[in-house]
Amino acid sequence: MDDLILAGVLAVTGLYAAAVLAVAAVAFTILELFNAVGAGNSIRFAAIAGIILLFLAAYAGCGLWLQESGHI
Repeated sequence: MDDLILAGVLAVTGLYAAAVLAVAAVAFTILELFNAVGAGNSIRFAAIAGIILLFLAAYAGCGLWLQESGHI
């Protein structure tokens, strides 16, 4: 029973760490976008926006693939 509790605690800790890292990544990206716009650096803004669109397209593509394969 103690191993089960330890595994659960570690899993929850890992989920919270992943959530904190995800929030930090989003905050950092938004700050970079604001700094690029504030500095008038349109190339940097376009690069960051393109990377965001690539991640969103990959996320949507994975969802569609999982839906077509019957996993969700």
